[in-house]
Amino acid sequence: MSISPSAHPLERLEPTQRTLRRAQYEAFEFELVAQGVLVRNASHANPEDHEYLVTIEDGLPHSCPCPADEHHQGACKHRVAVAIRTSVLEAARNAQRIRELEACGLQATANPPAP
Repeated sequence: MSISPSAHPLERLEPTQRTLRRAQYEAFEFELVAQGVLVRNASHANPEDHEYLVTIEDGLPHSCPCPADEHHQGACKHRVAVAIRTSVLEAARNAQRIRELEACGLQATANPPAP
């Protein structure tokens, strides 16, 4: 069965219930960077040792270099944490669109010209 691209990101990422719970309650910090979203888990004593770059592809958190994303089925808690925080995911999607426009030689503007 195919899931429509307009489906909620969680339907497309198919996280386990455990992963979803952890993505909700752990103290994640997010930083928008050129390559995607830097996700830092501030729940740990040394958060800088628990920092991963989540890439965005086709509007979804696509990949994460953490061990869980590489070795387990379904999305990791870092990808899910981005997906469930609408403002973070939207900011990453918008940044991706701007980079794509710039790569095509177009300039993105906050206020498009009036018709």
